Amino acid sequence: MKKKIIMVIGFMILILLASNLLAAGNLTANLGNSVNELKGGETLTITLRFDEYQQIKNGLNAYQATLEYNKNIFEEVKQEDFQCLNDWEKLQYNQSTGELVAIKKAGSTSPEDIVSITLTVKPDVKATTTDIKIKDIITSEGEKDITIAEAKTTINIIEEQQEKPEEPKPEKVTSDKYTIEGTYIKRILPNTTVSQFKNHITLENVTTNPQMVLTDRNGVPLTEDSLITTGTKIKIGKTLQYTLIVIGDTDFDGEITINDIAELKLHIIEKQSLDGIKLQAGDIDNDGEITINDLAQMKLILIDLLKLE
Repeated sequence: MKKKIIMVIGFMILILLASNLLAAGNLTANLGNSVNELKGGETLTITLRFDEYQQIKNGLNAYQATLEYNKNIFEEVKQEDFQCLNDWEKLQYNQSTGELVAIKKAGSTSPEDIVSITLTVKPDVKATTTDIKIKDIITSEGEKDITIAEAKTTINIIEEQQEKPEEPKPEKVTSDKYTIEGTYIKRILPNTTVSQFKNHITLENVTTNPQMVLTDRNGVPLTEDSLITTGTKIKIGKTLQYTLIVIGDTDFDGEITINDIAELKLHIIEKQSLDGIKLQAGDIDNDGEITINDLAQMKLILIDLLKLE
C-alpha cells in the first residue's frame, strides 16, 4: 500500500514538473532592435517581447531579468534609459548588476512588448560585432516561477569613414606655339606683346585671380601692350614660375637688332661669351649651339629676308 502511495505521489510530481516545463517551454522572449549598424555616438533601442502564451491562463504579473552588454562599447545604461510598455510599470534597475524587475497590474495574457531600452555607442569605438542579451528571465502568474530562455540581438559597430578631401589637381601650362622646358618658356618670336603671348598659352587647374602675372627682369609688372623680352618672368597660379626667352633677343629688349648681331659675333669668336638665357636666345636655328648659321639667320631676319614662324 505504501508503495502504491509513493508511486502515485511520484507520478503527480512528474505531472507537475511536466506542466511547469511545458509552460516554460512555450513562453519565449524575443529581443528586437531599431538598427543593426551603429557608429560612435549613435543610439539604438532594443525591445523585449514575450511570445507564445499558450500555457498562460491567469496572466503574467511580474518578471525579472538581467541586461548584459559590453560596457567598453556602450555608455553605461541608467534607470532613465528604460521605458515600460503595455502597462508594465514600476521597473527598477540595478546599474551595478544589470538586474531589472517590473510588474503589471492587470496581468499579461497575450504576446506583447514588455520594455524598451536605449543604448548609446561610445565615441571612437573601433569596428566590431557585439551582442546585447536579456538573460536570467523569470516571470510568474502568481503560482510559480516560469523561467524563459535568454533573448539576444547582435549589433555591428562600424567606424566612421573619414572622407578624404579631394587632392587638388596640379596646375599645368601648355602652349600651341612655344616650347616649355623645365622653368623656361622658349621660342617666343621677337616683338611679341603680352597679349599676343597669352593667346598661345593654355592653363589647367589654375584658380588664382589673376591666373598669370608677368614682370620684367627687375620685377616691374607688364601691361598687355608690353613687349615680351628675354628674361621676362611669369608666375602662373600658386605653383608655376617660368623665365621667358625670345628668339634672337640677347640684349633683353624684345627685338632683334644690330646689337644682338654684335653680341653673337663676339660669342662666335670667343671674345665675349654668351651664357644662361642669353645663350639660349642666341640659338636661332634651335640646334642646341650657336654657330655661324645662327648669325646668318639673325642677319636675314633683321633685313626681312627670313620670317620666323
